[in-house]
Amino acid sequence: MNVISIILAGAGAGFINGLLGTGGGIVLIFMLSYMLKGEKNKDIYAFTLCVTLALSIVSLLVYSRNGAVNISEGVRYGTAAIPGGILGAFLLDRLDGKIVKKIFAVLLIVAGVNMSGLF
Repeated sequence: MNVISIILAGAGAGFINGLLGTGGGIVLIFMLSYMLKGEKNKDIYAFTLCVTLALSIVSLLVYSRNGAVNISEGVRYGTAAIPGGILGAFLLDRLDGKIVKKIFAVLLIVAGVNMSGLF
């Protein structure tokens, strides 16, 4: 994989994350799955989580500076998300990569339909 591809993947993920407040990880998973065909899906998801953490911190700082962060809501959702994150990481290590891909695809479709306002 060449440096330009890595830079474009990172820039694309950062742009989408900044524009929408989320979605950088989706861009990275898509691009890294294409660029790293020989790698295990679990490694790509784990790498994406690390990059998404950095993107989320930057987004949090920008949104916070603009007054768009509600700390109490963030604490409530974040506290509830921690056990889910632990369970998800536990399962990621034990599920077949094909199953994880299918779960990810279903979640993207559901989120896309929900955000489109069709339903």
